[in-house]
Amino acid sequence: MKADLFYNSAPGRMLLRSLQSSGAFKAAALFLRSGASRPLIAPFIRKNGVDMTPFQGQSYRSFADFFAREKALPPYIEDEDVLISPCDGLLSIYPVTGDMVLPMKDSHYLLSDLLPREETAALFAGGLCLVYRLQATDYHHFCHFDDCVRRETHYIPGQLHSVQPIACRTVPVYRLNRRWWTLMDTDHFGPAAQIEVGAMLVGGVTHAGEPGRFPKGSEMGNFELAGSTIVLLLTAQARCSLTFFPRFVPALEGAGEVAVSMGEGVGRRQKEAAAAATAALAGGNVPLSP
Repeated sequence: MKADLFYNSAPGRMLLRSLQSSGAFKAAALFLRSGASRPLIAPFIRKNGVDMTPFQGQSYRSFADFFAREKALPPYIEDEDVLISPCDGLLSIYPVTGDMVLPMKDSHYLLSDLLPREETAALFAGGLCLVYRLQATDYHHFCHFDDCVRRETHYIPGQLHSVQPIACRTVPVYRLNRRWWTLMDTDHFGPAAQIEVGAMLVGGVTHAGEPGRFPKGSEMGNFELAGSTIVLLLTAQARCSLTFFPRFVPALEGAGEVAVSMGEGVGRRQKEAAAAATAALAGGNVPLSP
C-alpha cells in the first residue's frame, strides 16, 4: 500500500481517517494472520527483492507468519565501547536540544512526545536521538544494543500512520502512532530508552522475555505484520563521549539516512571523554545545545 495515496491530497487523508475508524485495518490484520493470506508471500518477496537465503527450508502458515520469520541472529561487534545497531534499517541521528528533538522527518518533537513520563524524558535532555526506519526488505527482529538491565515495557495506544517520509511530513507520526517504550540501564552507555513505533496496517510488537538482565546482541523483540521505526534515546553523557564512524556522518542532524544492519557498529565510546563528561555534567559545565 503506497503512502502517497493517503498523504498527498485532502481526499486521500479523508479516506485514511475513514479506514482508521471503520475497523478495516483490524479486518486486514485478521486476514493477514489467516491461511488465506499465504498467496501474498511470493509476490511480496519478488516485489521487494527480499533475500530469503537465511530462511531456506522454512514454510509459513500465513503472511503474518512469514513477516515475523526468524533466523540466527547475525554476528555483532563485541567491543564493549562500540555502539551497535539494534536492527536493520535506515539510520538518522539528531541532537536533543534541551527537551526538543530537532526536526525528525520534517516534524519537531519534544521528549515528552516520545516518552510520556516527565521524569523519564528529563533523563535525555541534551542527549541523542537515533532513528532507525525499517524497510520491507529488512529483517524485522531487533536486539539489545548493549549489555543491560531492561525494565518494564510500556504500551501507548495510538493511530497507525505510515512511517514513510511523505507521511512524516504530513502528520506528527511519532506523537500519534501506537508505540512501545522501554527504559534500559546499559553497562557502557548509561540510561537509554528504546521506542518501537507501530505503522500501517497493524503495528504490533512482540518483546522477548520479561524485564531483567540481557547480554548485548540478544533478541529483544520483533515487529508483526508491518515494519516500522525504532527510536533510541541516549543521554547527554553518552552524546559527549560518542564518536560516530565516518560512514554514518551523513546521518547526523538529519542530513540523510544511512543503511545499517543489526549488530553493525555505529560509533565508539571514548572512555576518557565519558569520564570527563560525567564529571562536567555533575558540575553543570557541559552545554546541552549542539
